[in-house]
Amino acid sequence: MPPTSPSGVAKRALDLLVGVPLAILSLPLVAVAAVVSALALRANPFFVHERVGWCGRPFRVVKVRTLPTTTGAYVDKFALDAERIPRATALLRTLHLDELPQLWLVVAGSMSLVGPRPEMRVLHDDFDPAFAELRCRVRPGLTGLWQISPHCVGLIGQRPEYDRIYLEMRSWRLDVWIAFRTVLKILGRGTVHLYEVPAWAYRRTAPRAVTARAAAPRTARAA
Repeated sequence: MPPTSPSGVAKRALDLLVGVPLAILSLPLVAVAAVVSALALRANPFFVHERVGWCGRPFRVVKVRTLPTTTGAYVDKFALDAERIPRATALLRTLHLDELPQLWLVVAGSMSLVGPRPEMRVLHDDFDPAFAELRCRVRPGLTGLWQISPHCVGLIGQRPEYDRIYLEMRSWRLDVWIAFRTVLKILGRGTVHLYEVPAWAYRRTAPRAVTARAAAPRTARAA
């Protein structure tokens, strides 16, 4: 059953407080990225993709185009290895500059700064129904726990514990920590495993069973 609020008044207020200045400051970078894309690909520099949003509603994600127009709109990410991507637009993808237009979706309320990655319908429908419903309880995010993990090179459904832990233990402290680690990841400072998330970042009322699942990888690593 869908929630009565996308993610809470405080989270929405934080999205606007941080998202509006970032969206405005990002405009010059978006302009540069769009010019690079247009010159490298000889096509419309902006790309629109439909994704699954809050309460399962479809919404349109806007990105700076980084792939040739011959690439299918909903191609499997693993198939991209066979694509010939210009170095200039490949750099845009590496630095995540292609995703900067989504800051305006945060301002508009379709997305949040932090949350589950917005997924394509074809992949969303393959999720376990309970997991799919859980992900739809909040706005999808520009970044999130899965997005900064070493497993983001694969598919969300292969490592659902990152989204589950975030959704069951989310707090404003966790959002701030994820945003900070996102910046470090972009700067090449590495990814994050679940056992590396500090206990203070989780909400204090988190169920004991959920806390145990978050700490489980630490034991596995020691073994």
